[in-house]
Amino acid sequence: MKRHFIQGLALLCVLFVSLSAVSVRADEKVTLVYTNSLNGALDYCRCKSDPKGGLVKRATEIREIQKAYPNVVLFESGDFASYDPDPLLYGYLVQAYRHIKYDAILFGDQEFSAGIPNFLRYKNELPFVCDNIVIKNENRWEQFATRTITLKRGGLVIGVIGTIAPSAFRYYSRGITGSVRVSGQVDEIRKDVKALRNDGAGLVVLLSHSGYGADCELEKDIPGVDIIIGGHSQTLLKNPVKGVNAIIVQAGADGAHIGILECVVSKDGIRSYKNSFRRPDENRPADDAYIRSLITRYQEETEKEFKKMRFK
Repeated sequence: MKRHFIQGLALLCVLFVSLSAVSVRADEKVTLVYTNSLNGALDYCRCKSDPKGGLVKRATEIREIQKAYPNVVLFESGDFASYDPDPLLYGYLVQAYRHIKYDAILFGDQEFSAGIPNFLRYKNELPFVCDNIVIKNENRWEQFATRTITLKRGGLVIGVIGTIAPSAFRYYSRGITGSVRVSGQVDEIRKDVKALRNDGAGLVVLLSHSGYGADCELEKDIPGVDIIIGGHSQTLLKNPVKGVNAIIVQAGADGAHIGILECVVSKDGIRSYKNSFRRPDENRPADDAYIRSLITRYQEETEKEFKKMRFK
């Protein structure tokens, strides 16, 4: 009896190891949906020459994408705020992004345009990720965001890193730059890649607010990163660029395009990929009802503030 039990237990162990090996060998499909450079466009633009859907259309389009594609992960690589300081608009943009439920968000330099206190106010509102920036909060320097985020889709573990180039702040006043310290990108990324791989990440994605040219140089020095989702330069890469180590994508200007990168990932890395875009406009898809309500409230508050200033 005892011998039969041991033999049965041994058989179960062999079966478990075999099944585990199969799951490691099996290809996994994952869909990376990515956006950047909204530039404050909460509402759609009635621009015949260059129509844009804004967040009010993007939210609906993303829900449709999530229904149509397997294992969707949703990323933003920065500059969702407008360059002109507008703390009121920033608050509504944060609410809209929270409603859309992004998996990871890298902030850009424009998120600082309304000042450091306004930026810090929303520190815990969104899944911000960045490994190379510290911000002065009153008299203390502190890490603003988590260094990395780990996600799982199907049997695939996805490690996400955020990085921003020091040069992104070159045109900002001392009031901003004096409260921001940006460290070297390569060393921080390498450190996080190693940690994520050790923790079982089968795919490593870098959200980069550095600009397309900088990303092309950066990727040469960061083995272990599979995909760079870029921002800052507002470059529309219709076809992904395959570098030495990583695939580079970016979705262009004014939040007009939603990127969709379909990947098949094996134990040896990305086996195949396909990129496409959706471009909502003023006519399609339908407005997201919640974000439309945010737009109405923003317009009402803006009108009130304008009247106060006018009759002072």
